[in-house]
Amino acid sequence: MELRTIAWAITGGGAYLRECVDVMEYVKKEFNLKVTIFLSRWGYEVVRIFGVLPRLKSIASGGYYEEFLVEDEGMYYVGRVNMRKYLAVIIMPATANTVAKIVYGIADTVVTALFAQAEKSLVPIVILPTDIPDSDGYVVTELPCRIDRSVCSVTNCRVCEPTIKCPVKAITVVDSYPRIDLSKCVGCELCMKLCPYKAIKCWEEVKLIPRPIDLENISKLSRLRNVIIVRNPLDVIEKIKSLINST
Repeated sequence: MELRTIAWAITGGGAYLRECVDVMEYVKKEFNLKVTIFLSRWGYEVVRIFGVLPRLKSIASGGYYEEFLVEDEGMYYVGRVNMRKYLAVIIMPATANTVAKIVYGIADTVVTALFAQAEKSLVPIVILPTDIPDSDGYVVTELPCRIDRSVCSVTNCRVCEPTIKCPVKAITVVDSYPRIDLSKCVGCELCMKLCPYKAIKCWEEVKLIPRPIDLENISKLSRLRNVIIVRNPLDVIEKIKSLINST
């Protein structure tokens, strides 16, 4: 029986990331897909910080065509694209840096190498750029967990429960107030739940204005062979369904 597989690449952007994981879980179950996950080096760091690492490792649990591959590990599997073993290569989210490299033909990471080989092999490529604007011209992105020190300065807690109970010791006291060390944080949200004063905030949304150069690169990307640009994570569901029906 022929495998129904997709390659899903993740780069180091927080925009749409948690929604992308929701969609990945959905399409795996809904369409009975095997998903090989490829992450850039910073893609891995960002999925850890945003708390979705355990979910991704559950989606790609290590079986055949369900490998979880970080940067150089993934290079050994890029040849599958040349053999057309994947229904599609999906790059979601794709940072502005990744888009720029793709547009100018640079293939020096596992994600850009996947793109290059997919384009050469006429494998459909679905991409969600992090800098694609909404109708109002802005990009909405999420921030990792942080501590509002202005709240701490008012409450001045004698004992900081999040500092004591953080499972990875990511909260330390700096200049009398706690701070989250993102090099250790796993985005578990425990600290946010423990703080009675709501000084700790996770996944705050901020609006950014895309740079003209990034918009220009997205436009160039849309004109490349076999590329499908989506504007939000939910759009990929219909794209995958259409690709399945066409095979």
